[in-house]
This record gives sequence, structure tokens and C-alpha cells, in this order.
Amino acid sequence: DITHQKNIQHEFLERFNFENYGGTPVLGVAKPVIIGHGISHAKAFNNMIRLAEKMISMDLTAKMKESFLST
Repeated sequence: DITHQKNIQHEFLERFNFENYGGTPVLGVAKPVIIGHGISHAKAFNNMIRLAEKMISMDLTAKMKESFLST
């Protein structure tokens, strides 16, 4: 990307680098689903897997379901 081409490094910009997050969870589905960017590389895939593992270990979908049913 252009920040790497121009050797621009700034902590603020790193917050928006999809490679650092891997993907975003799709909320409202029965199982953990992560959507990644179409040009993702190994770092992003690794982070997607880590995010899915975290969602599973936290039992996020069950907690969301409980939250919606209790309101």
C-alpha cells in the first residue's frame, strides 16, 4: 500500500491496517463467522484465526443470544 511505498509509519495509521485485525466478525449468526479482506496475506489470516478462537473461547454467540432474549 501507499504507506509502505512512501515509508510512512505512524501508530495512528496502524489502527486501520486490516492485516493487524485480520477480519471482522459477522454478528447475528449461529456460529462464529469472520470476514476478511480479499487481498489478505498470512498475517491477516493468522489474526482471523486468532479472532475466531477468541470468539469460541468466550462463547460469544451464546452470550449474544442470551442478551437478546433477556431484553
